[in-house]
Amino acid sequence: MNNPSGGAPTDLPLLKGIIFDLDGTLSESAPAIARALAATWRDLGRTEPTLEATRAMIGDGPALLVQRARAASGLLDDAAAVKSETRQFLDNYALEGPGGDPFPGALDVLAALAGMGLKLSVCTNKPQIAAERLLDGLGFSQYLEGVVGGDSVRAQKPDPAHANAALALLGDIPADAAILVGDGPQDIASGEAAGLQVIVAAYGYGGVAETRPDLP
Repeated sequence: MNNPSGGAPTDLPLLKGIIFDLDGTLSESAPAIARALAATWRDLGRTEPTLEATRAMIGDGPALLVQRARAASGLLDDAAAVKSETRQFLDNYALEGPGGDPFPGALDVLAALAGMGLKLSVCTNKPQIAAERLLDGLGFSQYLEGVVGGDSVRAQKPDPAHANAALALLGDIPADAAILVGDGPQDIASGEAAGLQVIVAAYGYGGVAETRPDLP
């Protein structure tokens, strides 16, 4: 899946539901995330990470984003500091409005899929409140059964529990009648372990198209 405007898969006759990742799949969130991280680092007197550096850190939730940014800044691992700086980052991210922009065609694709009677949900390592704000702000929520944020499950992606929770939002749809669309290795691992068919959003941040060329 090289562009979200490419439409729905045509070789899945039993398809009843689709689970989407958010950052790097439906939303181009990297610029807003990078600005929030840069503001946090600036407040802490550190050299601000670039957009490209931040883009490569996205996908596993805010705490790991901060942990990776600290490592890139040459800082030692410190759980208390990561916790405090993650709160600072989230405060700055909340100032970024919705927190991203829709990828071109993404809103039209969701509208078309929902119009076909498919059930749609989102599975993201983003915190629940931030995910809901982004989906509402970009107009995605009207087409979704719901979203499962990374802090609303016992184990987030790549754990299959996260994908299973997003599947449950679709109602009584079995795993073999649903697919998961994502751009990162955590998306692929969670979806496959949950028994879902997986499609790669090759335009996103995760680089899965290079590491898993066997996936559509």
